[in-house]
Amino acid sequence: MLIKQLPSLLPLLLLLVACKSKKAPVPEEAAHDSSLVVVTDSSNAGVTDSIAAVTDTLRVDTAKLIGKWIQPVAGLDKEMQGFQLRRNGTAKSINMYTLVYEKWALNNDTLFLWSHSEGVKDTAAVIDTTIIRELSDTSLVLFPLKAAEGYTDRYRRSR
Repeated sequence: MLIKQLPSLLPLLLLLVACKSKKAPVPEEAAHDSSLVVVTDSSNAGVTDSIAAVTDTLRVDTAKLIGKWIQPVAGLDKEMQGFQLRRNGTAKSINMYTLVYEKWALNNDTLFLWSHSEGVKDTAAVIDTTIIRELSDTSLVLFPLKAAEGYTDRYRRSR
C-alpha cells in the first residue's frame, strides 16, 4: 500500500529535504557587497524611546505654513502648481485639476495632506506624508516619506 502512495508523497518528501538542507555559503564578495542590504521586519517593533525619535525634528510655526505654495510644473517652467493651506485646516490645489486637496495637519515637522483624484480612473483617497526640511517666509522644502533619500519638493510662497 505504501509503495502505491510513494509517487504522490515524493514531492512532499523532496520539499521536506529541501527545507532542512543547509543554506549554501555566501561568497566572500557578496558578504561585503553594500548593495545587498538586509532589511529587518520592524512591523512588530515599538518605539521605546520617544525622545530619541523626535530629537532631529524642525520646530515649525504653523502660522508660517498658512498660504499658497507653488513650484514650476515639470517640463513647463512657466506654469506653476501647488497647494494652499488655510487656517481652518482645509487645503486647496493650485493648477492641479485632477488632484484635489481637502485638508492638512501638522505634527512636529511632519505635514499631512489629504487628497483624492477626480477625472481619472483611480480616484482613491491619499494622505501625503512629508517632512518639512526648511521653512521660511518665502520658501518651503518638503521630503515626501516615500521618496528616495535626497529628493525634495521645493515651493515658494505665492501672494
